[in-house]
Amino acid sequence: MFALEAGAVQEILPATPPTRIPGAPEAVRGLVNVRGTLVTVIDAAEAIGLPSGLATGSGTVILVERRSRPVGLAVDEVLDLVSVASASLDDRASLPGVRPDLVRAVGSAAGQTFVQLETDVLLEPLLP
Repeated sequence: MFALEAGAVQEILPATPPTRIPGAPEAVRGLVNVRGTLVTVIDAAEAIGLPSGLATGSGTVILVERRSRPVGLAVDEVLDLVSVASASLDDRASLPGVRPDLVRAVGSAAGQTFVQLETDVLLEPLLP
């Protein structure tokens, strides 16, 4: 289970089929129109290095801001919004199956362990 800092999230939307961008990396799903703004949608699982379980247009899109532009992260689902005290988060550089540079912290909420992602590091190679 992965998490984002709530302050980085602009909006959560149902997924819509994107328009593919020729020559874009496989993790870049394409472009969607969000109220007149073209938003690049990234398959979060593929960007992390995991196999994608999403069919095109399925799941949920989390809009985050990167360099003053919205970017969509396509995910299976959004489970909840939780508050976790920063003191209860562990900085971890090494977790099995997750690139160390993508891990901002590890924590738990409601008995579920999660990995908080470094969204800038995740998006940098896909959206230079």
